[in-house]
Amino acid sequence: MKIDLTGKTALVTASSRGIGFGISEALFDAGAQVCICSRSETKIEEARQKLAAKDSSRVHGVAGDIGDLDFLTHLVQVANERFGSVDILVNNSGGPPPGPALSMTEEQWMSALNNNLLSVIRLSSLLVPGMKAKGWGRIVNLTSTAAREPSPGMVLSNVTRAAVAAYTKTLAHELGPDGITVNTILTGGCLTDRLRDLLNRQIEGTAESFDEALAKIEKNIPVQHISTPEEFAQTILFLVSPQARYLTGAAIPLDGGASKSTF
Repeated sequence: MKIDLTGKTALVTASSRGIGFGISEALFDAGAQVCICSRSETKIEEARQKLAAKDSSRVHGVAGDIGDLDFLTHLVQVANERFGSVDILVNNSGGPPPGPALSMTEEQWMSALNNNLLSVIRLSSLLVPGMKAKGWGRIVNLTSTAAREPSPGMVLSNVTRAAVAAYTKTLAHELGPDGITVNTILTGGCLTDRLRDLLNRQIEGTAESFDEALAKIEKNIPVQHISTPEEFAQTILFLVSPQARYLTGAAIPLDGGASKSTF
């Protein structure tokens, strides 16, 4: 199946590296104009340059915090001015810190809510009017398998990711008549730089190699391998395509079959 996104504008958050960049590159390679963002000005510029090497006219990068409403308003304004109204929104965000449920401070809760939940709600509110005017739009919200199967010690992620999944389902019902689909991806692991860093820290001071530590993880995945950002992005590429107009309101586990739940 050839997916052609020529003439479409995509906005992908937390997209300077890892899954976010992998998705941005896939959309870009399919012909879309892509606006990317990150907290780090240096990292977003590096990511922009990688895509600009192929075609500088179809990529723009903006630095800022997606937990800040003022930045999101600015981000949408910049994307609209540069490329026209956004057709495709991919909401991605970093995971909040782990810890026992009752140990989390008010500040930690507010940070998780702003970054992982309210950023999704705010960007949807800012961009849906433009999609409605065109009668076409795609929203994909990246959450976690923790939204369906809460993970021990991950209360901030469990709660905010589940809330995004519920918001996605609600929005899908409301926007279906407008030609807009809204779906959730329940992320279950991906071989990103962050995962590499975490594994290297775990094996530091031990005799275990990185490949051995990775093999342990892959043994617990039915397909016996962990996705790369490039492989991961292919599912999102389909979801935002014209061919996926009948698929909305879904919470899709992208985890190699690792989830235990039936539905």
